[in-house]
Amino acid sequence: MRGVRMRVLVGLAALSVLAVACGGDANDAGSGGSTGAGPTGAAAATGATDSGDDPGAGSLYGGSNGMTGATGATGGKDADVSVSLNNYLFDPGTVRVGSGDVVAVRNGNARTPHTFTVVGQDVDLELAPLTTETVTIDLAPGTYQLICRFHESLGMTATLKVS
Repeated sequence: MRGVRMRVLVGLAALSVLAVACGGDANDAGSGGSTGAGPTGAAAATGATDSGDDPGAGSLYGGSNGMTGATGATGGKDADVSVSLNNYLFDPGTVRVGSGDVVAVRNGNARTPHTFTVVGQDVDLELAPLTTETVTIDLAPGTYQLICRFHESLGMTATLKVS
């Protein structure tokens, strides 16, 4: 009986550690809701740089931060659509845009980086905590899968509908 109790206590302790590591914190803005968006430039705020041919160089969180083409990160434009990344969710879960629309993407977490990645396309923003980036969506009309590269395994996915 004592061995069973010990296993249960060890299991509960492990779950508690996991919950603390993956949970949001009191400093996370928005707690899952939409937040106001304005460009702040994650790369400028964090010192990230694009280092040429090395796809991982300059990335603070383990992926490529280089952007190319019209779907790359932009700054200073008024956004047509806003998306919040917070508590391992995209808000809204279905992002509706027209081709050529500017999307402001806000990472509302105080300690967790996220990405706004359109699978199979050249749209991949890497956002440091509490930053906003904008991206122009120059994709053909259709439905695309959005993921956070860092947290896709935790279910951080959404849908992008381009009209």
